[in-house]
Amino acid sequence: MKKVLVCFLFLISTSLFSAPLRVMTFNTMCDICGDKDHFDKFKKRVDQIVDTVKRSNPDIISFQEFRTKRQLLKINKRLGKQYEVLYSDGLILNYADPALFIRKDRFEVIKHYSFWLGPRGGRFSFGWRFGIPRKLRYSVLKDKVSGLEFAFVGSHFDNSKKNKYPSAIMVNEHLIKKNLPIIFAADTNLKPDMEGLEFLKKDLFEDTFYKVDSVNYLANTPYSIHDACNIEKDTVFPDCRVDHVLLSKGSPFSVKKWSVDVYRYGNRKVFVSDHRAIIVDLEID
Repeated sequence: MKKVLVCFLFLISTSLFSAPLRVMTFNTMCDICGDKDHFDKFKKRVDQIVDTVKRSNPDIISFQEFRTKRQLLKINKRLGKQYEVLYSDGLILNYADPALFIRKDRFEVIKHYSFWLGPRGGRFSFGWRFGIPRKLRYSVLKDKVSGLEFAFVGSHFDNSKKNKYPSAIMVNEHLIKKNLPIIFAADTNLKPDMEGLEFLKKDLFEDTFYKVDSVNYLANTPYSIHDACNIEKDTVFPDCRVDHVLLSKGSPFSVKKWSVDVYRYGNRKVFVSDHRAIIVDLEID
């Protein structure tokens, strides 16, 4: 009887403290971006974005390049409104890039906020060099399964070298002060060998990509590993990677699988976006 009780308690503790967690980061390409020769119109791509999410069924998502609040809410409605949507919802300005989708039945959102990336200390800015305004969105989540509290952070750095490296410095200075474990999922526009990403990894983060032995490709057609690239960045995978899922050093997360979605859609077999969705399976130890 005693052995049965011990085994029962072990199973309970394992289910509580070894909880799987699936993270997605996805630059969906804005509705007025892309060309008709390589991508479908946005109306069709909404269906493709929803399908991409449904196929992987992530617990938390960092989206980039949605342009409006309406687009975010439309996507969530198509997903059954199962996510809490975090974005900048102001009296005058709604800003949908970046946005975080948090599964309601799994997490409690303790708090969330955002700030602008630029030289004005988090206030509205066009960057250090004039460009598209960029933000960081920070959230604190409580996992109802494991009880763990952690930070889930999304962003979309500007592609200008004079903006993306200072953005990395600003993000590092802000997040390194936090006491919680951090999952950072973003389109940083920084390839693996670039100074800004190396700076983020020096003291604060580890790259989930290097925690696995192989990459899992989610495909419905024959593919090349280079299909995982945004070819504007590079044609060689994994050198082309700019979409990253990073974990704060010493966090309780272990990486179980790293996947890239290379599905193609329609008769023309086109990608949904110029970026590929990245899906990382974690386990909370």
